[in-house]
Amino acid sequence: VFDEKKTYSNIQTNRQSYGVYAQGDFAVLTNLHFVGGVRYDQVGDFDPAINPRLALIYNPFPKSTFKAIYGSAFRAPSFYEVSTSDHNLQTEDITSYELVYEQGIGQHLRSSLSGYYNQMNNLLVFSSGSFTNFNADTTGMELALEGFWASGIRGRASYSLQNTRNSTVAWDMPDSPNQMVKLNLSVPLFRDKVFAGVEWLYTSSRSSLHTTTDASGQPITVQGEDAAGFGVVNLT
Repeated sequence: VFDEKKTYSNIQTNRQSYGVYAQGDFAVLTNLHFVGGVRYDQVGDFDPAINPRLALIYNPFPKSTFKAIYGSAFRAPSFYEVSTSDHNLQTEDITSYELVYEQGIGQHLRSSLSGYYNQMNNLLVFSSGSFTNFNADTTGMELALEGFWASGIRGRASYSLQNTRNSTVAWDMPDSPNQMVKLNLSVPLFRDKVFAGVEWLYTSSRSSLHTTTDASGQPITVQGEDAAGFGVVNLT
C-alpha cells in the first residue's frame, strides 16, 4: 500500500571499480614460512585502497605451530548509504593483529589458542536519518579443540571472549556479544558421500542503544538495557 506520508526516492547511478592483488609463500627456513600479499583497489570516486596481508608461520616441533598474522581490509559505502547521507562518507577500514598457537594432541585431536586485536576506522552507522562514520576497537581471544577420525566423524568446540568499544564516544558497541560458544559434530551416513551435522551456538547478552530526550526535550541516543543471551541449534 502506498503511503502518502512517506517520501520515496528513485536513484539511478553507477560506479566503476577494479582491483589487483599478488601473493607469495616464502620458505625462510625449513620450519619457518613467510606468506605475504597485497591488494590495490579503486572503487568509484573514493580514494584508492592498498591493503597488505602478512603472516609468519613457525613449526618448532612436528605437531606445534605458531602464527603471527597482520592484515587490513576496507569496504566502500554502498549506493544506499551514500544516497541517504547528507555529507561525504569515508570507506570502512580494519587493521587486524593476531597471534595463534596450534598443538596436535595424539592422532585425532588438535587444539588452538589465539589472541587478536582489531582496529576499525570509519565504521558506518545509521543515526538521526543519515549514515555517519565512527571508530571502534576489538580485543579478544579464542580457544578451540578439533577432533577427526578415519571413520569420517569430525567435531569442534570453541569459546570466544572479546570486548568491542566505540572509541568515538567511549561506548560498548551495541549488538556485540562478549562471549560465544560453538559446538559442531559431523557424522557420515554413507562414507565420503552423505553427512549429518548438528551445531549449537550460544551468544551472550549484548548492549543495546535507546533513544530518549535530554532536559530540553531534544532526542538523544544513550546506552540502554542489555539484550539477553540465546542459543541456536542447527541440523544439517
